[in-house]
Amino acid sequence: MKIFLIALFLLTIFNCVSTKKESISHSGDTFDQVKSCTGRGSISSVGSFSGNLTFSFMTQNDSSFCQFQDFLGRKVLLLWLTRDSINAWNLIENKKYNHSSISEIIPVLSVLNPNHLIKFLWGEEIISKQMSVPRQEKIEIKLGKSNPNSSFVDKAIFIDNKNRQELSIKIESRIFNQNYLDLKKYWDIILS
Repeated sequence: MKIFLIALFLLTIFNCVSTKKESISHSGDTFDQVKSCTGRGSISSVGSFSGNLTFSFMTQNDSSFCQFQDFLGRKVLLLWLTRDSINAWNLIENKKYNHSSISEIIPVLSVLNPNHLIKFLWGEEIISKQMSVPRQEKIEIKLGKSNPNSSFVDKAIFIDNKNRQELSIKIESRIFNQNYLDLKKYWDIILS
């Protein structure tokens, strides 16, 4: 019994010990070696589609793959972003959507191109000069950082005053990797 308790105690101690992770900045050789990024976050919306979902993502170069879960942990939506397109698959209703059909459901996405969302997942700021937002659209974009000392953006709020919709995205964790991910392979496997 003593051996069991000592083993349990040691396992608990070793599992609670954390290692210090090296932070990566946007500049320098370290960030140049980064090939992919994975992470987790949450998204909430108010308006015609109200609710909260958590998501995990993988991104590499100019493409990203996101998997959204509901509050029960069920996969409800898969999202594939490339430089020029957004494709989504609603797993609950078994419906597939392209960029134009998603923009009809969530009009704020009509002013954002997929590359803006990919940059956000990487932690880069989306500069308003890069977007073409007509004045009549009445869309506001607010970016933020949870940690003021961080160089990575992890909060975005998209407000569509015309359609009374608000979409908030928060990145909870982001891990930069030096490994190559074949995101197209993930999407192809899921669609098969």
